[in-house]
Amino acid sequence: MFAHLSTTVFLAIIVSLWTTLYFYFRRNFNYWKDRKVPYLPPMLLFGNAFEVFTFRRNIGEMARKIYESTTKPFIGFFICDEPYLLIRDPELVKSVLVKDFALFSNRSVSDNKEVDPMGSHLLFILKTPDWRDMRRKISPVFSSAKLKVMYDLIHEAGVEMINYLDQKVEQNPVVEIRDITGKYTTEAITSTSFGINSNCFKNEDAEFRKVSQRVLNWSIWERAISTSCYFVAPNLVKWFKLKFVDTASADFLRNAFWKTMIEREKTKFVRNDLLDILIEIKNQEDIDDPYKLEGDKLVAQATQFFLAGFETTSSAICFTLYELARHPEIQDKVRKEVQATLKKHGKITYNALKEMEYLEMCVKEALRKYPVLSFLDRRCSSDYQIPGTDVVLKKGTAVFISGWGLHYDSNYYPNPEVYDPMRFTEENMKTRPEYTFLAFGSGPRNCIGARFAYASLKSSLAAIISRYEIEFCEKTKDPLIIDPKGFLLAPISDLYLKFKKYDKM
Repeated sequence: MFAHLSTTVFLAIIVSLWTTLYFYFRRNFNYWKDRKVPYLPPMLLFGNAFEVFTFRRNIGEMARKIYESTTKPFIGFFICDEPYLLIRDPELVKSVLVKDFALFSNRSVSDNKEVDPMGSHLLFILKTPDWRDMRRKISPVFSSAKLKVMYDLIHEAGVEMINYLDQKVEQNPVVEIRDITGKYTTEAITSTSFGINSNCFKNEDAEFRKVSQRVLNWSIWERAISTSCYFVAPNLVKWFKLKFVDTASADFLRNAFWKTMIEREKTKFVRNDLLDILIEIKNQEDIDDPYKLEGDKLVAQATQFFLAGFETTSSAICFTLYELARHPEIQDKVRKEVQATLKKHGKITYNALKEMEYLEMCVKEALRKYPVLSFLDRRCSSDYQIPGTDVVLKKGTAVFISGWGLHYDSNYYPNPEVYDPMRFTEENMKTRPEYTFLAFGSGPRNCIGARFAYASLKSSLAAIISRYEIEFCEKTKDPLIIDPKGFLLAPISDLYLKFKKYDKM
């Protein structure tokens, strides 16, 4: 009898606990219904992010799928039990990113200053007012004038890349290009941000290359889980003390930065790189400045440049080469432009890049099809009435914008699956609404390094295209499959292309 009673009590407790949890995790599921906002029915525990948590889609793919699920200006969805809003209408995108930016200055991405002090000071993650103060300080670093001075360092990395590629092609015309572009961007960004030659092309075990491969390597489950949680599960970031930058990588980057900075300040050596500019900013700061560039705040700015640049730029180069290999007629056209410009300037200079307009159109079209950061996220800092509607978002509500969804919307880009650089002629761009091309974001919180990215992209592509014809081969994956882990768009596997010396001049 007592045994039977104990079993009954145990089952009652289990049922009661399960019922409590069931209703707890469903407590917000009427959020959008109550506001008469169209929404996607959520799944218990996961909301609409089940495929993200199970690494079947990355966050950008999830956002694009939600974008394409409706034609309404906006749609509600859930990550776990938290309500999010995805906006589709370009005018609303403008409101969030520009007109009402003061209410949407923060990303929804989590921060974790207690366990990840350097990662939490990355400009990408920083919250207002610290973000505003830091952005104001370092914006001059990425001006056209400063970039023009730094361009020689980018060009040097490009020369090393071509020499390395020549050796590879001589051994075998079929080359895995992701590794080479990864070495190039690591070399260029390490040189310009940390003032160090990383020797990626001379040493296959170069430390900076190891760090760059690890910190955003989605094949490492720990990294895939940690970085994804920063966007979709902020509570898990706090509970499990997850880090955006893993400890080993943070320690290496911190030590490399301080070693070089101390030596630079001691010798007064000037290299016209990011480190010189950060030293200048630090030395000119007011003693009463509320957000002084010191300690990990200083290191984080070089780290931000490093992390934001090497993988995004490397992938963008690969995507562009892939599309040029698929479309030889476009490749031939851009090659003629590059060679004509080289004939005029003698070599690939910063000014020469500005004249390669068709090459830039090719890059932009590749970024339209494969926006490396394919979504934007914001969190409103006070109650916000969506313009033209009666819908009021509560303070703290997260908003997503699917750049990838906009880029594939046939209302703005007819036949969006087709690679067509002519979409980005000045005339054609005027026919589209603003805020339908978001490869580098928009508004005050757009990508601060966009100019550097374009210079790195165009410089490397011009060097390769002027020297080689690029073709698909038996090992080329077609179509490309996107890695379902992490938060950046990148091919899931190696990218093989065939390189043939171009001798017609």
